[in-house]
Amino acid sequence: MKYLFKRNSLQWILTFAVLLTSGVLLTSTGCREKSALDVDRSLPVRATTVTVGPHIRRASLTGEFRARYQSDLAFRLGGRIASRNVDVGDHVAAGDVLAVLDTQEQKADIEAAKATLRSAEATLKQASSNVSRIERLVTTQAASQQEFDDAQAAFLTAQGSVDIGKSNILTAEGRLAYTEIRADAPGIIIARLAEAGQVVNAAQAVFTLAYDGEREAVFDVFQTHVAEKPVDGQIEIILVSNPSIQTLGSVREIAPAIDETNGTVRVKVGISSPPPQMSLGSPVIGVARFPSRDLVELPWTAMSRQGDEPAVWVIDPVTSTASSRVVMVERFISGKILIGGGLSTGDVVVTNGAQLIRPGQRVTAIMGEVE
Repeated sequence: MKYLFKRNSLQWILTFAVLLTSGVLLTSTGCREKSALDVDRSLPVRATTVTVGPHIRRASLTGEFRARYQSDLAFRLGGRIASRNVDVGDHVAAGDVLAVLDTQEQKADIEAAKATLRSAEATLKQASSNVSRIERLVTTQAASQQEFDDAQAAFLTAQGSVDIGKSNILTAEGRLAYTEIRADAPGIIIARLAEAGQVVNAAQAVFTLAYDGEREAVFDVFQTHVAEKPVDGQIEIILVSNPSIQTLGSVREIAPAIDETNGTVRVKVGISSPPPQMSLGSPVIGVARFPSRDLVELPWTAMSRQGDEPAVWVIDPVTSTASSRVVMVERFISGKILIGGGLSTGDVVVTNGAQLIRPGQRVTAIMGEVE
């Protein structure tokens, strides 16, 4: 009896231990499952709240300060340059001799033309005397009418030779004048393209002359900047070497076609009162200000893509999930992008960590700018 009681007590203790152990295990497993469910698996990202507001738009490009009118000067015939009288930067007056060719050939042509004329004049004189003599003989019937007609024809031929000789002299003297390059207007020499002793061809540029008078700044502008006029039609012109030197200009000419080599449009800005410090050929910066538009400014790190379109990640404030949204980029500035469409005031946009997000992913937004 005593043995049976001890045996039953032992079984009861063992059973209780098993049940206790099972309960502990079940409790431990349930805690682990609950703990696993409570883990926050959202991705921490930096974000900002969008504000759509007016943004002053401006564009700046580097161009060249130059004369409105300039031309290449050349000899009208070929030859060896005997002397060069001016250099780059020299101011010249209209009619000044800038360079001269070797004139030996032209002077020889003039002497030859004069000799030919003298021969033609002697022949003319002889033919004139012959006509007068035969005319008297015809009146006495000592000469025939045919002889008189032949003498008259010879006289006319000699007269034509004299006229040709005079014309040849004028042509030779003109060619001698072509051995000089003269300034056709007052201005400044801005380029020298040949040296003394060099053999040049006819119409080969030797100098570039910038005329006195109106000045302009020339820019190669991308087509997107040409479609809209700047405020008041004014362009601010700034000297690169000294930004304190500034003036205003207005768009005078826009090229009708795009340059195929660089995809730009040539724009000329007329400057009515250029500062004296702006010398010809100086690099200048042109700043154009356009009417303000409602835009969103975001750091460049917010940029991503959706297919072939620019996009940003927008966080749903209710579900804390991120979704990609296509936007219209107005333009890029240093470290920033300006969004012209696709966002509204109050949208929460991811500004850092966009490359780690998947569509529909839960995120934890850390508000603030990217450092």
